[in-house]
Amino acid sequence: MRLLLAALALVLTLMYFTFGLRFGYVTLTPTYLLNASGENRYGLNIFEDRKMIGVRGSCDVRSGTATVRLLDPKGIQVAGQVCPKGTWGLNVMTTGPEGKYQLIVEFSKFTGTMDLKESRE
Repeated sequence: MRLLLAALALVLTLMYFTFGLRFGYVTLTPTYLLNASGENRYGLNIFEDRKMIGVRGSCDVRSGTATVRLLDPKGIQVAGQVCPKGTWGLNVMTTGPEGKYQLIVEFSKFTGTMDLKESRE
């Protein structure tokens, strides 16, 4: 049992120093992140022209930064927002043609909480 706990502690330590610890799913639940680095990608679809899509929410940053970007079906960034240290509201929305949009959340040594919800209008 002690060997199992030591192995678990070693794995968590390695994860913390390589890409960070993440608890939650960014677009579904509030997500708690410790020293997170890297990026997450999510697909968002618009089924009719000129409909609005994106994410709204908040980020509470203790250290590091998070960048939220929204790309249109052609891969061009149409909206974005950066979360530096502090508490911030997020509103990354766009209107455009039908197709698959991509939400990219980039973390750079991010420690804090992020709560994003998909929004359509």
